[in-house]
Amino acid sequence: MSRKAKISSLVVIAVSALAGSAMAVPVNTVLPGGWSWQSVGTGSYDTGLQGTPRGGANGQTVGPFTDTSFGVMDEVGTPWFTGGDVSAQQYVQRQIFGNFGTSSPPGPSGARYYNFGYGSTSAGSNFPSTATEQRSVTLNHWNNTAPDAGGVASFGQIVRVPVAARLVVGLGWGADEMLLRVIGGGNTGRSQFFVDATLSAGFFSSAFGGITNLNNSIRVNAIVQGNNAGSGSYDIGWGYGVTNSSGNPSVTRSGGIDAVFVEGQFVADPSQGIGSNSVGYGFSRTYDVLSLLVQNGGTFSINYSASANINNLVRDFGDADARASMGPGYEGNARLIVEWAEFRAVPTPGAMALMGLGGLMAARRRR
Repeated sequence: MSRKAKISSLVVIAVSALAGSAMAVPVNTVLPGGWSWQSVGTGSYDTGLQGTPRGGANGQTVGPFTDTSFGVMDEVGTPWFTGGDVSAQQYVQRQIFGNFGTSSPPGPSGARYYNFGYGSTSAGSNFPSTATEQRSVTLNHWNNTAPDAGGVASFGQIVRVPVAARLVVGLGWGADEMLLRVIGGGNTGRSQFFVDATLSAGFFSSAFGGITNLNNSIRVNAIVQGNNAGSGSYDIGWGYGVTNSSGNPSVTRSGGIDAVFVEGQFVADPSQGIGSNSVGYGFSRTYDVLSLLVQNGGTFSINYSASANINNLVRDFGDADARASMGPGYEGNARLIVEWAEFRAVPTPGAMALMGLGGLMAARRRR
């Protein structure tokens, strides 16, 4: 079963040029009397866009890796998910009555979505209904090799002064493979189910005085109806972009709860994620960090967290059992951009003339 990148293209970061910032001059480094700061140019520092780690598809051992699923971060350099990443699982599931489980662990012909045992569940059983995951991006601060560090300027000394600094942080999250498996029931007749889920994500950092953006969520639900499965079972997609939206089986949005919240505020209805039968959303935030800029070239991290929960699965009518599933994923990325102005300490032309004239007069007095 091949998994794809769930949300990477949902994270859109637009970084505009920082041109037009007011030019500053050194304030800590003191000039000798009669000297001035000569502007000699500008420059910039840019970390480039850096993202949270990704995993690989089934059997993939060489990058680029594109899978942003929960629980696949140990896949880089390994054939596929081995169960070693016990921080989370690749799926969340909720079943009304039984425990359908899965048949075999991963292997050359095995199922990648095998449950190794998470959240008080046992190996081979259904995944738990709730999952969490944490990842991070580490960036380097600007290393100012000619800082405005204080003291008295020497002739020709170069000082670089930051004039603009922006930290841009992006986040995208969602889920794919949103399947409702109809299990059993009478050989004739239909059953209807209501499935409701929440996907949450956010980021935080202790850098630049502390940055927090944690109250973001997608609420999605559907009414799913289909023929009973008799002695077998079959899947119905319940995410956005499903093709089985009418007939048998049928899927309808409930129309009452679907919503996206960013920083606790309603912003939009959910949209399709990567591929069909999915849901996702992405946004970015820009922070002015000039007043808290670190100039020593050290590192800092942006930490991203996400959770997925199938809140409820209810049979409205019929006699079939059902299991709701989805594969959550998320990605964060960040970029630090600094613009600086460069100055040289020089005597002003008038000061140079006075220095020369004073030297001649002093020489005459000594005669």
